[in-house]
Amino acid sequence: MTETSAARKRWVPAGLSVCIFVLSFFAFDRLLMLGLRRSATAYYTALKTDTLPGKKDAVFGQGDGDALIFGSSRADTAFRQDILSARLNKRIIKETGPGRFPRFFYYYYQKYRQENPPPKILFYGMDYFMFEKESSLEDLAGLDKTITLDALNPAGTVNGASPLLSRVSWLYRKKPDIDSFISSLIKLEAAPAASAREDVDTAPVVEEAAPPRRRPLVLPPGFQVQADQAHWYRPRKYMSHPGVEGAYLQKLLTVLEQDGVLVLLVIIPDYRSTNDTNFEQKKYKRDILTLARPFPNAVVLDYNRRDLFNLSDASLFWKGDWGKTNCHLSYEGMTQFSRKLGTKVRTMTAGNAAPNEAKPRSQT
Repeated sequence: MTETSAARKRWVPAGLSVCIFVLSFFAFDRLLMLGLRRSATAYYTALKTDTLPGKKDAVFGQGDGDALIFGSSRADTAFRQDILSARLNKRIIKETGPGRFPRFFYYYYQKYRQENPPPKILFYGMDYFMFEKESSLEDLAGLDKTITLDALNPAGTVNGASPLLSRVSWLYRKKPDIDSFISSLIKLEAAPAASAREDVDTAPVVEEAAPPRRRPLVLPPGFQVQADQAHWYRPRKYMSHPGVEGAYLQKLLTVLEQDGVLVLLVIIPDYRSTNDTNFEQKKYKRDILTLARPFPNAVVLDYNRRDLFNLSDASLFWKGDWGKTNCHLSYEGMTQFSRKLGTKVRTMTAGNAAPNEAKPRSQT
């Protein structure tokens, strides 16, 4: 037996083993994803209640009409209902929270309009990452029984932690949604036991200011680190509109224009470290301006600017840090921001001008 023949005999079994492993991996990944997808769709469909969702503190104050506040968890910690209600003389309805993105708010507004006249104002808190996110199916299930729920659909989505691995594994691609699904199941199982307890902890959550700098993450080649940054981090690219659910935001803006509602697309302040992490700020803000341009009732209010808000004061933020893309305002930050915003909007709407008459395309 020649040396070449011996080497071939060794490599052929190894190659076959690798092929079998790869095929087995893909088969397991796809089959398990298919099973989870069917289970999740059935679970969320069973939750449908066809009732308008809302938190206990969602409605605040009285006035000459409604002002709706839409947005994710960042909007939840940015807009103070009491301040905005007092400054604008409006009843504030704040429907914000994690997992709430354009698709949810499009259907929410349709549900709202079945029982209410058009609101006077709609605030929408913009997120740098909003066009890469999907609305919570658990929340969508409570809006309208006619909504088609297709849970854990891997088509057209990506796990931002590793786009490359997302191409290989459907399970990894949908990991955030799988985690959310499993978390919902755990909560469902724990709910009866929790309701039977008499010693449920009701202590308020204590907010934390933005943490100090941490040790570095991996910095992509060619990315420039500023002189005052003592460590490295992984910046986050911006997913442009329409992304995953941006088409629903356009549909919502179209309906709001028909209803004559003043729409304020509000770019919420972020801690400077988060702005460095979300490094495609110009692209993001240009996208929001482009989105608003066809709608004469829509105005972009950009408060993520150093000349309008102190982006370097860590006490005004929490969850903000280099490498952290999802930054929130602290209670003090929320208060300062809401005062500035309320005063600005009160000036804009002085004299009860129609939304499409007195508003420049972008205001600061």
